[in-house]
Amino acid sequence: MIQLFLIFSLVVVPFCSKNAIAVEYHSPRTLGLGGAGRATPLLNDAIYLNPSYASFAPVYSLSGGYSAFRPGGRNYQISVQDSRTELFQAGVGFTKREGDSAVNIGASKLAVDRLGFGIGSKFIINDQTQKMTSDFIFSTSYIGLQWMYSTLVIDNILDHFDRTFYLGFKFIPTQNINIYLDPLYSPQYTKGKKAGYHFGVEFGLLADFFFRIGKYQDGEIPYLKTRGDGFGLSFGWIGPKLNLDYALSRALQTHRGDGLTTVNSFAMTIFF
Repeated sequence: MIQLFLIFSLVVVPFCSKNAIAVEYHSPRTLGLGGAGRATPLLNDAIYLNPSYASFAPVYSLSGGYSAFRPGGRNYQISVQDSRTELFQAGVGFTKREGDSAVNIGASKLAVDRLGFGIGSKFIINDQTQKMTSDFIFSTSYIGLQWMYSTLVIDNILDHFDRTFYLGFKFIPTQNINIYLDPLYSPQYTKGKKAGYHFGVEFGLLADFFFRIGKYQDGEIPYLKTRGDGFGLSFGWIGPKLNLDYALSRALQTHRGDGLTTVNSFAMTIFF
């Protein structure tokens, strides 16, 4: 079913309208890392951040999330991903936000053991006008060294939204510390600086618990549909078949001129 949905999206995308703001979902883990983590997105995060990485984690996963931010707003998210199939690995996610809804689709395939490629699409439906805007995402992941993972992501290939280039890096200095850096650049972006970054550090606590902290500068703030500066922190627990995450993220300033905004985000993922 997911594979058929992806094929349908590849046919429909070029005929959609072009008048919306780019939308991207950040899970509690991603929020805690300051928006970073494209080099190794966890489970269903691959659908939104880096479709190519789904091939490196052959599981079936179902996720649901809820975010509340002040001043008032709420987001809901549900997604499913099947990375066990031989043809290609795929996932689909639905996000309900203030003012619009989004459907994200991603699929990937390994070229060789350490190199994967992925493609995805997004559909944004405005609540008031009911108009749909859509675009593509392309990504590739490479595990070149045991202590460094890397990825390239080109978001909004058709430029229906602002086309953005991401580099994603994961550094592993010790067994219990992961460092993430995701620089970005949008050549046609006009509402602020064209370049920015997301940065985060993940600490392993005991065997199953994780603490994350991060910051972003001129980076994506998906729940506000803009960019800006801020920070985040999160806690996560991952068991044999269940992953729970909570994040607190704060936007200090945005390119749109919003005031201070705080978001609390929760998510649960079942996988097997």
